[in-house]
Amino acid sequence: MDSPSRFSVIVIGAGISGISAAKVLAENGIDDLLILEASDRIGGRIRKEKFGGVTVELGAGWIAGVGGKESNPVWELASGSGLRTCLSDYSNARYNIYDRSGKIFPSGIAADSYKKAVDSAIQKLRDQEDDDDISTAIESTSAPKTPIELAIDFILHDFEMAEVEPISTYVDFGEREFLVADERGYEHLLYKMAQEFLLTSEEGKILDNRLKLNKPELSYTTAEI
Repeated sequence: MDSPSRFSVIVIGAGISGISAAKVLAENGIDDLLILEASDRIGGRIRKEKFGGVTVELGAGWIAGVGGKESNPVWELASGSGLRTCLSDYSNARYNIYDRSGKIFPSGIAADSYKKAVDSAIQKLRDQEDDDDISTAIESTSAPKTPIELAIDFILHDFEMAEVEPISTYVDFGEREFLVADERGYEHLLYKMAQEFLLTSEEGKILDNRLKLNKPELSYTTAEI
């Protein structure tokens, strides 16, 4: 499609949000739009590389939040585009914990000791807050300061998701996670989405002039305006 001289809407970035937004606009009759992307591809943080003859995801790797009361829109996209996925079942995951001498420490005992240590430290902090006045308690809970407070804060909030619970993805969409295991890469669902409103070759290359790649200076200037 030929690019018009003026545009009603300029979308900054051709990641999943940018492509989704442009698709919705096109479906609602906004054809004079322009997508500006700083890099040489679409996908944003969704990207892949070949390593040892297989496709390796360098960005997004899982579709988290499946099987809940609401349908995850990313899961719908993956299902609709035929993206190959597999359920991540962590029930059989195995790991080793070693003591200071290098001997393997039984994981069950280690997990129990770890939980008791964290629970004990949290209780000590609560007892300390009860003994202090309200202002001191508020100050101590607003931000971790001591090494033990920092360690507890990391374990409770940052160890896996870097987000304070409850995590809306799992609350709204479900607790199941699916690993993207498709040779075409996670980005395949973006190309399938783009094909619905952008001119694309039979090989899947986007030919539409409304998508401009390698335009960091235009993206920056437009964003500033």
